Amino acid sequence: MGHLTTRIGSGMFLILIIIGSAFAGNFDYNPGIEAVKHKNDVTSDVTGTGYIMEYMNVNTNNLSMLEYSHGSGNMDFADILYDEQKTGWGNYIYWIDYTKENFVRADPGASSAITYTRQYDNVQSPTSFAYGTGYYAAHPVIYNSLLKDKNEAKSYQEEASMHRQIEYARAVKGDIAIDLNCTAPTATVAGKGSISMKTDDDIIQGTLHVGELLAHPIGRGQVPKYKNKQGWKSPIIDIETDYIGDFQVQKTMKIDITKSAPTWAEDWLPCCSGGFFDLPSRFFEKQYASQKGIFDCTCRNTSISTFQPKWNTTMAQFPTEKYQYKA
Repeated sequence: MGHLTTRIGSGMFLILIIIGSAFAGNFDYNPGIEAVKHKNDVTSDVTGTGYIMEYMNVNTNNLSMLEYSHGSGNMDFADILYDEQKTGWGNYIYWIDYTKENFVRADPGASSAITYTRQYDNVQSPTSFAYGTGYYAAHPVIYNSLLKDKNEAKSYQEEASMHRQIEYARAVKGDIAIDLNCTAPTATVAGKGSISMKTDDDIIQGTLHVGELLAHPIGRGQVPKYKNKQGWKSPIIDIETDYIGDFQVQKTMKIDITKSAPTWAEDWLPCCSGGFFDLPSRFFEKQYASQKGIFDCTCRNTSISTFQPKWNTTMAQFPTEKYQYKA
């Protein structure tokens, strides 16, 4: 498994660029899951003979990733998981809506990321074990489970998902890499969302399913007709592929989405609508602190107070010898 990083890092991604809506709404979240800021790292490297069952379900409120596998036989696999909840729900932003002449408050959504890589080379075979004493010492437990490996990646703000599943296989070998990123927009900067899955599967006597879905992301202020289901009726992208038998399959899928910031915003110094001190702002002192002194002359007075010799600010004074004031 020493070549895990090198093997998974190879290849090119198919990029689909989609321009999204301005802000995520209250229904763009994983239902019932609250955002908790965190970082999580998990690594494993496993080699052995017997029966294994692996289940990893990672949820960052607006992203989720599932890894589930089981089977009996000779197992050799390694994986790396990282997930981070950068910001949660309730990070409100404010901007001016001049059509209503008041402030608008919105929650742009949470920001988080998930990455997962896995390399595996498993061969199925029956295995038996004698447990303890008595009946099970004389009658070993036999495991004869075919191999299964399942991955799901979902981005709830983007309404995008990818799915890959191996079932009933006698042997599997390959790599998989999953990357999820969701960055919320601000009042001035566009947000970004991406979901990618790259697979390289070698399957012996089994089934493989690969799918990709991009529904219609719900707009701010809209309510889905069916609870927790948005835009599934006519998805933008719907890809379903099944393989049954002995196959070598390489798949690369990636969706990039831009969540635009508002295209309208207040001018820094509006014309024909008042002056600097008429600028509407919820946090005027903080928002315009660096410019305020320019318009009320406080920066000029501060500068003049440091001059030596002291200036008489009631009279015109110039830096040249010809025009400077002399008492």
